[in-house]
Amino acid sequence: MRKMSVFKKIQNITLEEYLTLLEQMKQAALSDMDSFPEKEKYMGDVQPGSFLGVRLRYRDDEDCLYADCSSAGPRPFARLRPYLWQFMEEESEELLGNEDFDEPAENKFYWEVTKYFRCRDRFYEQYAVIYSLKLEILGVEGYPYDFERRTFRDLNYEECFTEEQKFILVRARQLKEPVNVVLPYHPGDILYVDANPFGKPFYAVYCAETVSDRNHFEWTKKEYGFYKREHPCLYISEDRKGLDITDLCGWFTDYIPFLYAPLDRIKVVDTCCDPALLKAAEMLKEDPAIFRKWLDWRENGQSLEDKILAVGGINI
Repeated sequence: MRKMSVFKKIQNITLEEYLTLLEQMKQAALSDMDSFPEKEKYMGDVQPGSFLGVRLRYRDDEDCLYADCSSAGPRPFARLRPYLWQFMEEESEELLGNEDFDEPAENKFYWEVTKYFRCRDRFYEQYAVIYSLKLEILGVEGYPYDFERRTFRDLNYEECFTEEQKFILVRARQLKEPVNVVLPYHPGDILYVDANPFGKPFYAVYCAETVSDRNHFEWTKKEYGFYKREHPCLYISEDRKGLDITDLCGWFTDYIPFLYAPLDRIKVVDTCCDPALLKAAEMLKEDPAIFRKWLDWRENGQSLEDKILAVGGINI
């Protein structure tokens, strides 16, 4: 495997720095989708042919959690403006005006615009941008993986990319799994996550800075050059039909297809409606180390909800 030469080591950053990076990714994608036909360079066996493919997607809570609205695949466009933008605008207005849904259409529908790049006889996905029905950018996901493979060893492919494309590809993993972000939360904090339009909003309880033991946590500093954080949380899993432990820095919940860790969708709240989460929050505030016992319970296949609710001496 060959690493992209523009990749650099990451260091620990604050939540504010992470959110700034997220905004920079959005702006880079917005600029590139408008300008890549003029700015991409082609040489050798790299032929012109980049395009944008758009899909309308939706969340169907009674079937699968997300799906394409058309089985015909993505519709191709040469650039974002004017025709793709006009197409999304007109289709969005029709959906926003539809009163037959059980909740606002903007909570269930969204646009997925994928940038395709041609190299030799194949098209590669470079990145994808998610737009709301109000045409606000919700997130960006870069796909650097194919460009790191041996297939590209003899190509100066980076010279074909625009500066915006390089920016997105270089930082894709950092947004997807931000193990270097120091979060301002404390054990027992109740978090509200606005998952719309990818899933229903939900509550979680922050457990710890890392799921690993302290020695392993310290080892990550020597191995990676920064403390690798995992940020486990307790939440209600639809898949497990009860409480489970997840990670703010990775795949957050069962089937919600976040493009990146949803650190921009979280706020700390005073309470929630679930008694098990409330009790867990109080237990963590009293003794943060109790989280280790929950890991053992889960490892042994025991119900976290039953065990937490059975603990006495905690007032909710």
